[in-house]
Amino acid sequence: MASSMDPREVSRRKALKVAVSALVYEVGFEKAEESVLETLTEMLQSFLTELGRSCRGYAELAGRSEGMMTDVFMALVDMGQNVQSIQSHARRHTKSVFLPPAHTAAPTTLKTLQVGDRPSHPSHIPDHLPAFPDPHTYIRTLTNKAPVTEYQLVREKAASQKRDIERALTRFIAKTGETQMLFPDNTEAYPCK
Repeated sequence: MASSMDPREVSRRKALKVAVSALVYEVGFEKAEESVLETLTEMLQSFLTELGRSCRGYAELAGRSEGMMTDVFMALVDMGQNVQSIQSHARRHTKSVFLPPAHTAAPTTLKTLQVGDRPSHPSHIPDHLPAFPDPHTYIRTLTNKAPVTEYQLVREKAASQKRDIERALTRFIAKTGETQMLFPDNTEAYPCK
């Protein structure tokens, strides 16, 4: 059964089973058979599904796309549940909380990246001081390419940019300017824009 279910549905089902187990433990049972827990979980899931459907129905009946507390109360009353007992159940002193075991991952030791060789201390710096950082952190390194200064490449780039600008302006004027007819006496045929 669990193999054909969606992983999200399996996790919801496990959460419901934990809630049912907590309620069974609160009532006073020390143990419960797997089949009993499955049956109670199925009953709780059916109850919550029906409650959700009724709540959605009341919300849609009122012209809303999301349910409100009043819709939940109406759905509970419609299902024959005592709404007043919910408050006393929420304030009970015998609550039991089942926390899942915490997963502790083994701490991974990160390898420090060392670039280049670290220089040793000069003679005027005592040895008990920390070592210098990696050289790339304080030695000047260029982060951008040097601009192209060859005459031919600069001229080609300028010509290409000029051609692109002229083409863009021509298209802009053609789209925003007035329409010129190829045949002035026939305004319906071949408008050129």
